[in-house]
Amino acid sequence: MPGDPTAQVISPALDEVAQARLKQAYGLDKPLYVQYVLYIKNLVLLDWGRSFTSSKKVFDILAYRFWNTIFLMGAAMCFVLVIGVGLGMVMAWRRQGPLDMGATVSALVFQSAPPFVTGLLLLMVLSFRLDLFPTGGMHTPGVALAKGAAIFLSRDFIHHLILPTITVALYYLATPMLIMRDSMLEVMGSDFIELAKAKGLAPHVVMIKHAARNALLAVVTVSSLMIGFAIGGQVLVETVFSWPGMGQLMVEAASSHDYPVAQGTFLVLAALVIFLNLLADISYCYLDPRIKLGKTSKG
Repeated sequence: MPGDPTAQVISPALDEVAQARLKQAYGLDKPLYVQYVLYIKNLVLLDWGRSFTSSKKVFDILAYRFWNTIFLMGAAMCFVLVIGVGLGMVMAWRRQGPLDMGATVSALVFQSAPPFVTGLLLLMVLSFRLDLFPTGGMHTPGVALAKGAAIFLSRDFIHHLILPTITVALYYLATPMLIMRDSMLEVMGSDFIELAKAKGLAPHVVMIKHAARNALLAVVTVSSLMIGFAIGGQVLVETVFSWPGMGQLMVEAASSHDYPVAQGTFLVLAALVIFLNLLADISYCYLDPRIKLGKTSKG
């Protein structure tokens, strides 16, 4: 972005001596490679600097916003994966039926609609007209807040969480549902499925224990990336519902040239995506017994 990254803290109107002192305080008078080494050192020590706009520690700002986003995305992704995988299984088992066609069309419609449109429609109908849910925020103004983790388990917080959770879930539901359906159809044509049926196993045992477990590998692969994009890309949802999360913070930091906060936000989101990919790779060993961790045998 254009502009001087130090303009927020070092005003050009200051005299040269004052500017030099501020640059020295921020370490900007040192060579670039020295600044990079200091940045890496402070990064390891969780000293990510202070915000240019609020002067608060970046780590404290991210700690608050991070958990807000995690609870929103965690609730949405649990809904997406449980309902999506379950529907995908039933759609594959009863392919070309009314449920298969109706669920496919509905999921594609919601995936094609921008999340802010779905969110605004939900607000218009369920909040403004029917007055069933709050219009935004995380808490009702004036309501006494619980302390610690109890805040996220309070009835008021969950009431505010429902609409943004549904908005995110409707947008991402098609991905695991259709992938699970296609994977199930591919697995159900395998020889071991025919063998399981020939043994006289119950249909639900064949579907869940044999077909679904093998079909889940493709869903796990996509889910790790989908969750990473969902956490970092829900700027519009958080804006529509006034939800103070990481996506909203990232846009605010970039637009105000608050580089320490922007760097910290990008770093946390990148680390989260890497962790989710690692978790997906580890889960393969449980879902597919053919994949094992260890040294390969030499023949």
